Amino acid sequence: MAQVEGSSLVAQAIAREGVETLFGLAGGPIQDIMGFAPHFGVRPIGVRHEQAAAFSAAAYGFVKNQVGVAVLAAGPAVSNGVTGAHVAYDNCLPLVILGGSGAQGGRYTGTFQETENVPMYKGITKMAVQVDSTRRIPEYMAMAFRKARTGRPGPVYIDLPSDVLQNEVDEESVNWPSNYYTDVPPMGNPDQIKRAADLLINAERPMMIIGKGVRWSEPTEELRQLVETLGMPYVTSPMGRGFIPDDHPMNFAAARSAIMSNADVVLIAGSRLNWMFGFGRQFPADAKIIHIDIEAEEIGANRAAEVGIVGDSKAVLQQILAEMEGRTAGLSERAEEGPWLTALRDRVEKNAESIQSRLTSDANPIITHRLLHEVSQVFPRDTIYTVDGQTTLATGRQVLQS
Repeated sequence: MAQVEGSSLVAQAIAREGVETLFGLAGGPIQDIMGFAPHFGVRPIGVRHEQAAAFSAAAYGFVKNQVGVAVLAAGPAVSNGVTGAHVAYDNCLPLVILGGSGAQGGRYTGTFQETENVPMYKGITKMAVQVDSTRRIPEYMAMAFRKARTGRPGPVYIDLPSDVLQNEVDEESVNWPSNYYTDVPPMGNPDQIKRAADLLINAERPMMIIGKGVRWSEPTEELRQLVETLGMPYVTSPMGRGFIPDDHPMNFAAARSAIMSNADVVLIAGSRLNWMFGFGRQFPADAKIIHIDIEAEEIGANRAAEVGIVGDSKAVLQQILAEMEGRTAGLSERAEEGPWLTALRDRVEKNAESIQSRLTSDANPIITHRLLHEVSQVFPRDTIYTVDGQTTLATGRQVLQS
């Protein structure tokens, strides 16, 4: 019978998941994973520091709408990936980190780079486990991908001892899991859907918050249809941009404070009410919150929800639109001419005037607003920008469009 090495099984499992790219820095004992990967159609991209591997994999997965994969060598390479795992955990990004470790047979004997990796990742991942045998590698990999991408996405750490990777097993004895997660999106409770639709239809000053959580079901058409049907303004989280183009007339990011402090009904899709939205305290005390989230524990966190809907954002928005059918005639026209949008547009105009001089400033050295404005005139609309933190990031959110 043909023999297959553990590292080959890992590479095959990555390919079977549909992942075409992994990130890592080759070293023992994981170098053969990167070596086998191209044989199964997976492109390894080398980095110069393992932290970059974790960051790159998480970001690449977000852009590609799939699980990111980072491969880290043993010892300090694994510890270098901790920050990337933490960021993925905090941002709910699906990421599988494959870390190398010393041979199981040599544990507690002082082998080279012997480290307890699993405890290091326990508090910053959805799951952190060590693979206990070569034959079970496909099982653990399926478990990792399922855990990373289902429910609220997040990182998973899989520890791979050197002997588990280097051992060979009979190829025919390997069991490859299939259908190891469901793609059927969870629907919202029908009673809550009706309550949400009623609130939105009867609202005088509705608004929507679009968070990055909608990425995984991509309800682009549903989001657009909802804001246009109701004439409902919206804002987004920084990573929730682009699901409706920034130049849509219902985008009021430039009047964020005004919209959040005056809305009477707030629909939140795919976002937590954490520090990014002032923990929900910026909304009026009597504002009614409709919160859609895949994770039940987020409903009512930091701010009570009038209507909490646990489910997939695309599926739930489709339900709300269906519930509204035949009940929205004239709503968008009345909103267009009404005091809510008029007041918000006045605020947007004033805010735009306040930064206009910075966009055309001739100051030397050049200021950030002018620089990014000029950049935005050169590159096409679908450009992905990588910007530095603090001032550049804050200015980029104002000037660069999604």
